[in-house]
Amino acid sequence: MAPSDFEKPFETLEKIARADGAEVEMLVERAETFSASFQKGKPEKFDSSASHCAGLRVIKNGYEGYSFSENLSEPALLEAYREAFKNAEFTARAGESTKKVELFSSTIPVAENEALRNESLGSLEIAEKLERAKTLEEAALAVDPRVSSVPYNAYTESESEFQILNSRGVRRRQRKTSVSGYSYCLAKSGEEGRMAGESFFTRRSELFDAKEVARTAAEKAVAKLGAVSPETGMYPVVIDAEVASSFLGLMLDSFSAKSVEEKTSLFGDKLGQVIASPVITFIDDPFLEDGPAARAFDSEGAPCQVTPLISQGRLTNFLTNSVMAKRMNLPHTASASRSSKSQLDIGISNLVVATGDQSLQQLLAKYPRVIYITDFTGYHAGYNDGSGDFSLQSEGELWENGKRVKPLANFVTSGNILQLLKDVEAVSSRRLHPSSSVIAPDLLIPSLSIAGK
Repeated sequence: MAPSDFEKPFETLEKIARADGAEVEMLVERAETFSASFQKGKPEKFDSSASHCAGLRVIKNGYEGYSFSENLSEPALLEAYREAFKNAEFTARAGESTKKVELFSSTIPVAENEALRNESLGSLEIAEKLERAKTLEEAALAVDPRVSSVPYNAYTESESEFQILNSRGVRRRQRKTSVSGYSYCLAKSGEEGRMAGESFFTRRSELFDAKEVARTAAEKAVAKLGAVSPETGMYPVVIDAEVASSFLGLMLDSFSAKSVEEKTSLFGDKLGQVIASPVITFIDDPFLEDGPAARAFDSEGAPCQVTPLISQGRLTNFLTNSVMAKRMNLPHTASASRSSKSQLDIGISNLVVATGDQSLQQLLAKYPRVIYITDFTGYHAGYNDGSGDFSLQSEGELWENGKRVKPLANFVTSGNILQLLKDVEAVSSRRLHPSSSVIAPDLLIPSLSIAGK
């Protein structure tokens, strides 16, 4: 559907809402997706699908109700409105007077970010797309005879559209193109088996290189063979950039003003205080075009902005939507987050950790003996989001005097994420191509607890 296709049914909803003494917001999501994976040279999964859904948010006397419809006809949208209106009335009966909300108000147009979409996905036939997916397995197996299988691989293309209309003048539309996926290899030597992988994300089809992704994944897996458990102790540690991105993502919710209000944020009373090493700077950047979560506006339709979260170690902002900004008297950072099937929340766009001026090799040579961590697992069980304590299964490498000595496995890295932020001695100059919404460099920590043999 083009934007004009939604104007008429939404105008009908606006009129009904006005007669009901209410306001209405409609969030529409549409996507066309192709996805394929291979096992033993044959397609394991293949999917080419289209989806669409409209989420209705109705506010009556400051109380909100939600509903959604996967049928975008006007009668179905009207039925969804009625359901959301009933939910708003129910919320009013049970709600707190201090929790009242209102819609974001704006009649100022926000231009679609044209850099986030292109026509490149139409340049390939289905057979060519399947060949790309096949290559993620085939090319990895060809790298080294010790790569016994590629148990997890997928190639995905998507064209998506996101629209927001509300009864306070908001009219927004953003379309996006993406090519993403992964290749994870199992390398074996005798009874030993090690797994490693590589993921990718790009907005232009021609920039995807299946052979390079497969080669990198295979080489990572083979490099882990022959791993031993390190001696238990305190070590200087370098956390690989890709691992650091996943690890730092554990505390994203702590930057939300909603979490601060609910007293679940690790940083709740620390705004304006030094919470990290001076080499640490975090920025929420919705304009990072190669970032998966780039956007022109948030999920209320507010125009996006770059928001510094930690500046040289000092906590400078919490992320807010329009509701929490007003309620907590904080700057509005346009960080509203919701889908057509969820309620209004707060979320990052692309969290970018600033790089330093030293190479990864220089970080690994900072101390006579360094453990280079290339994998953390067990995040769900090994991280306490209430305290920031972590105890994670790890794999990596031992480096001595700037040279790789041997791969390591079967050890646990423990600490506290708040203390780790303060202890970071240096960050590398390396910026990996984003494959997730957190983009971090390698981190050097002078001392971390390693539990091995």
